[in-house]
Amino acid sequence: MHEVIDEFFEEVSTKKISIKDLDKAEIEKIVKQIIEEKLNLKANYIFKSIPKFMVLTNRLCRLVTLSIVYIVQGLQTTDFEVVGNEIEFKNGKEYKPIEITTEDGRKVEITGKIDRIDLAKDETGKYIRIIDYKSSAKDINLNEVLAGLQLQLITYLDAVCEEKDVIPAGVLYFGLTEPKLDKVKNAKNITDEEVEQKIREHFRMNGLVLAEMNVINMMDNNLKDGEKSTTIPVKLKKDGSMDKTSKVVSRKEFEILQKYVKKTLGDISKEILDGNIDIKPYYNVKNKRKPCEYCVYGSICNFKKGFYGNDYNYIDSLEKEYILECMKHEL
Repeated sequence: MHEVIDEFFEEVSTKKISIKDLDKAEIEKIVKQIIEEKLNLKANYIFKSIPKFMVLTNRLCRLVTLSIVYIVQGLQTTDFEVVGNEIEFKNGKEYKPIEITTEDGRKVEITGKIDRIDLAKDETGKYIRIIDYKSSAKDINLNEVLAGLQLQLITYLDAVCEEKDVIPAGVLYFGLTEPKLDKVKNAKNITDEEVEQKIREHFRMNGLVLAEMNVINMMDNNLKDGEKSTTIPVKLKKDGSMDKTSKVVSRKEFEILQKYVKKTLGDISKEILDGNIDIKPYYNVKNKRKPCEYCVYGSICNFKKGFYGNDYNYIDSLEKEYILECMKHEL
């Protein structure tokens, strides 16, 4: 799905097709052509090998086509433009590797790739947002950031801001997941317009955006007072101010997040270089989840809470303001 999305934008760029002018039929035609070419590649023979995989492939094709339709529709109602897909942070690529220096002066290079970078500008400056496509529901959880997890998007955002003269506007996830309407109340009586609205809401991006109205309006040109955006995690009150359910941070708070993540990367780098491999899996207090549930090495690890000092890296369920205050205190 990632490859199809990437090739779709390449195709549009190569043929000099304006994203703003694309309609649903044209999008579906381009995507169908890309998918057919991919399925006919010898390397992808498995997709047509047995009926089970053929059914799965058809389902994935429908999903990626629908996803791209709503990605494009989101770009048609925003001032942000795609400046890069599959952007690599690596020697010889678009951005140099991200360099981290530990407290004792040792250097570590981080290489990686981000799905998409968008740019918009107005009289106040240039703004960028980082977008990652996920095949499962995903959101930015500041509790996890505080615990040293979920560092990827903020790391890339900080790296781009450091190299270019741009202002952070958002870190967002676009979920490549199938919309389900079976849980909608009175689903049998729902109109086509309501179905369309529910699907659009399903493909709303999650994450954090800059809490400045000029940026919010650039991200969603259609957002009106008293409404919830169908593309970004923002809701406006009737007076035009941001509702408390909006997932926003100020410039200062973005700066705190960037500095905290960079410090955390330095701490992690030092632990790796020092050979520290203490057994300390995370434990999410809110949903009681831990990585041990998915680990096949339990018999080797033998982690038991309290056994030989074993303990979890607890992920609490704290409010945003308190988390940011904790981060600020550690800097």
